Amino acid sequence: MKSRDKKQLIFLVLAALILVFIMSSFLVTTANAQSFGGTMRQNGEWDWDGDWDRYDRTSPLIRYNRVEGLLLGFTVNRDYWRDRRPVSPIVFGDVGYAFSAKELEYQVGLEQGFTRGNRFAIGAEHHRRITTPDNWFISEDENSLAAFLIKEDFCDYYLSEGGSVYFTQRIGRSLEISGGYSFERFDSLEVNTKWSLFGKNKKFRDNPAMDAGVVNSIRGSLVFDTRRNARYTARGWYAEIDFEHAGEDLGGDFTFDRLVADIRRYQPLGFDLGIDFRLRAGTASGMLPFEKSYHLGGIGTLRGYPYKSFPAGFEIPGGNRMLLAQVEYRLGESNFDGFLDLGLFDIFNLVLFADAGWVGYAEPDAGLLDGFGGLSWEDFRSDAGIAFTSGNVRFEIARRLDTGHKPFRFYFRITRPF
Repeated sequence: MKSRDKKQLIFLVLAALILVFIMSSFLVTTANAQSFGGTMRQNGEWDWDGDWDRYDRTSPLIRYNRVEGLLLGFTVNRDYWRDRRPVSPIVFGDVGYAFSAKELEYQVGLEQGFTRGNRFAIGAEHHRRITTPDNWFISEDENSLAAFLIKEDFCDYYLSEGGSVYFTQRIGRSLEISGGYSFERFDSLEVNTKWSLFGKNKKFRDNPAMDAGVVNSIRGSLVFDTRRNARYTARGWYAEIDFEHAGEDLGGDFTFDRLVADIRRYQPLGFDLGIDFRLRAGTASGMLPFEKSYHLGGIGTLRGYPYKSFPAGFEIPGGNRMLLAQVEYRLGESNFDGFLDLGLFDIFNLVLFADAGWVGYAEPDAGLLDGFGGLSWEDFRSDAGIAFTSGNVRFEIARRLDTGHKPFRFYFRITRPF
């Protein structure tokens, strides 16, 4: 992206933030009518609509992976207090000790809300933690169980130390806009444990050597979410757009612009029947660090292919362009009444799915929208498969469509892929 274009983009982002702040002052008048998670009675007391217990005040922090080993700690949940004390100062964060990495990890933050309905807040936090860029396709709990039980770790890790100042603005029950400034120092990490309960003859794969250095950036995000229940939803929209500008006048060791969009639709088609789809796209310009690059392949992404096999394997930095499309067709037991008289679908639901994706490269000085032209179907990798599900527990069988050589891959999961 040219310097003039970057300045224009930064100006537009700042203008949007100012506009959001102005909007929030007008939206204060609705504070007595609505609030995320509850409504205000005429006497000024809260009347919660069944969401009171969706968050715990504190929760244990337990995870296991090949870099940290066992981590034990606890979390003070920000969302618990956001719902209950929308205009009070909120202290949040977590602390834990990673025994194999011998690291004390923590985050401590303070947030102040200013409005009840359409809540506007500002905050700041500081952290030192081992983190991963891969939590968009597998949950922390699911990955910990896989590492602990069968010596399969589906994430890669780096050390992040730094902080941020930020704002959040809710508009109604479905929309949230946030932005801020962050400063982080990245460091690479090595594998520190070999143990798992089973799979003693297996080895954890190496953790890739990621880029070390300082990233100073301005970030902004927009989240639109109409789902009633994020874990078990069968209806609604979810859309998230994240933008990050790093370097130049902000300093640091990396200069880049990065944009990621994730759009999902959950559409019921009848009783026990529905179709879900996801489109995820990523683009970047400038000097993109390993931690911010794009990979596809394996669990949660292109399920018929090896882990992070695109563009060239997990050991090296990924691409700066990415497209991923996924679709799932859900059929419940009512669609298989008396199927073979075995009662199989009295226990399981059936999901038919397909994935298609591409990761590529563009010149560092190319615009964010450049590099996608000229793509054809031959540039994409695709797979199809079937899953047997009970709630969010599922067994997936995926087949890649470009070869007959070892085309099948199998996954046991306890969360939905999207």
